[in-house]
This record gives sequence, structure tokens and C-alpha cells, in this order.
Amino acid sequence: MAHVVDLIQRFYSGVPIGQLSLEAAIHEALAEGRTTALDAGCGVDARLTRKLGTEIRTVGVDLCRGLPKDLHVITGDLSRLPFRDGAFSLIFSRSVFEHLTEPRRVLEEFHRVLQPNGVCIILTPNRFDYSSVAAALTPSWFHEWFVKRLYSSASYDTFPTVYRANTPGFFRTITKTTKRWRIRRITGVRHYPANLAFSRLLFRIGILYDWLIARAGLTALQPSLLVVLERAAN
Repeated sequence: MAHVVDLIQRFYSGVPIGQLSLEAAIHEALAEGRTTALDAGCGVDARLTRKLGTEIRTVGVDLCRGLPKDLHVITGDLSRLPFRDGAFSLIFSRSVFEHLTEPRRVLEEFHRVLQPNGVCIILTPNRFDYSSVAAALTPSWFHEWFVKRLYSSASYDTFPTVYRANTPGFFRTITKTTKRWRIRRITGVRHYPANLAFSRLLFRIGILYDWLIARAGLTALQPSLLVVLERAAN
């Protein structure tokens, strides 16, 4: 990645990519007076749980073992959350929904533990981004090998991806069929072409592609989706 840092700085300075977009949406929700938050799929390092815990009472939950002992985090299944009804006013989730085999069940649990008019913010890879397509077409062992070779870091998980909830259409269908959620917004989120960082030429091509689809406003093709849902009052 080091040999493309200059390109990232040149073309993405000031662009709200990835987690920056998620954090901006979270702070919008906090400005409305949210008091309790659930970091759904906090990851083994629970970075957002730690970061946002200084602003709002935040609980992290993840399937991973070995979660930080100095934070309020627990090992648990998102489809069977160990919390009472209406325990949270805000739920946020980063890079989790692409792994869910039962995303509707998870959303039902989110609905249960969220207060009426509570907000759920989801950042997840877009199913139709070329990186997601490649991940869906390659076996898990190759994905794991590629990620570890490219990033040389254990901080990137390689759980199997299924992409059952990674299109705008999925969330629009949920809101129409269940009437439990209202869509505040669904937007595409830009990102530099990290998976092409092994080649400066391919990285430049990826930048051009990202710029073109952003310019055209093609949410359905942008690298990630930012979905902001509001729990219906009844």
C-alpha cells in the first residue's frame, strides 16, 4: 500500500471515504439526543466502540473471541442479541452485512432492541462493486490469502461473504414489506481502490472508475453503501 500513498493523498484528500462517512452519520444521529448505542459487529479491536464511548454509552457485540477487556463488549450473535427490548437509541454497523446469512433476522433483532424512532446506520460493501463481485466469485481460501498478502495485517477479517443484503433494493424491499422501518437515506460511499494497490497502473484505473461512477451518481455501483434507517414508532 505504501507505494500508492501519494495517489491516495492526491485524489482522495477531503473525500469522505469509508468509515469517515459512517462516523459523520453517527454524529448526525448523536446531535438528535441519542443516549445509548450498539456497535453491531464491533470487531476484535472494537475501535468504534472505544472511539464513540467517550461521547455516548456504547456497547459492542461480535462473534469474535478475545475482545478488549477494558470496554463494554461481549461475544454474541447479531441474530440473537442478549439485550432487552428497546435497550438502544442508536445502532451502527460497519462491514458486517456482507457476511450475514440471515440479514432479515438480524434486522428483526435490531428492531427489537431499538427504541421507537431509533436510528440504525449500516455501512457495507456494495454487492455490485467490482471488488465485491470478485470476492463472491473466488473461494474463501483465495480471499484470505489475497487480503493477508495485500494488507499484511490481522486487522482485516476474512469471514465468508454472501452479499444477501448489499443492494439498495434489499433495504427498500424491507421497508415496503415489513413497515417496521423508514429509510432516511441510502447513499453510495467512495473509496480508493485498495484491492488494486499492488499495481500503480491498476490503482490509477481504479481511481478513474471511482471518479466516473461518482460523477454519474451511480449509487448502485459505488464501493460501499451507507444506509440510514429509522425504526417505526409502532
